[in-house]
Amino acid sequence: MGISPTPGTGAALDPDLARAAGGIGAAVAIRLRELSPALRAIAPAGGEPTLSLESLTLEPDDPLDDVTLAACVHAHDAYVAARGRPGAVSPGALALARILTWAARAEMLGRAPIVQWIGPPSRRPGDAAGHSVTARVLLRGIDGTAVRAAAVAVVA
Repeated sequence: MGISPTPGTGAALDPDLARAAGGIGAAVAIRLRELSPALRAIAPAGGEPTLSLESLTLEPDDPLDDVTLAACVHAHDAYVAARGRPGAVSPGALALARILTWAARAEMLGRAPIVQWIGPPSRRPGDAAGHSVTARVLLRGIDGTAVRAAAVAVVA
C-alpha cells in the first residue's frame, strides 16, 4: 500500500462530497502529471512502501478539512497510477496537490488565485513577484522514519 490518511479523517464524507473531492483530485492529478514530481523507490523486498500521512499543512494557514484531504490523496493516487506505479508514494506530489487543491477550491468560491510559479522551495525563482503559499507534508513509515516534502507557489 502507498499512503494512508491520518486515522479518523476523511472516513465519514457524505457521498456527494466524496464525489466532489474526487473531481477536484482528478483535475489536480492532471496538473501533477505536468509537474512530474519524483516517486519514492519501491521497497527492496519488492513491496510498496507503507506510509501514514501525519500532516499536510498550508501557509498562510488554511485548515485541512476532509474534502481537501480526500482530494489531495485522490490526486496523489491518480498521479502515481498514471506514472505506472500504483501504490508508490510521492511526498512532493502530495505537497503540490495541497496547493493546487487550495487554488481549485478558492476558484469555486470566487476569484481564482493565479499561480505564477509552483515547485520545490529550492527552485523558486528569485525574481518571482507575488506572495508565497507553502505546503508541507509529513509522512511516517511503519518503522517510524519521517519523510518530509515541501512545495511553494507564487500567486497573484
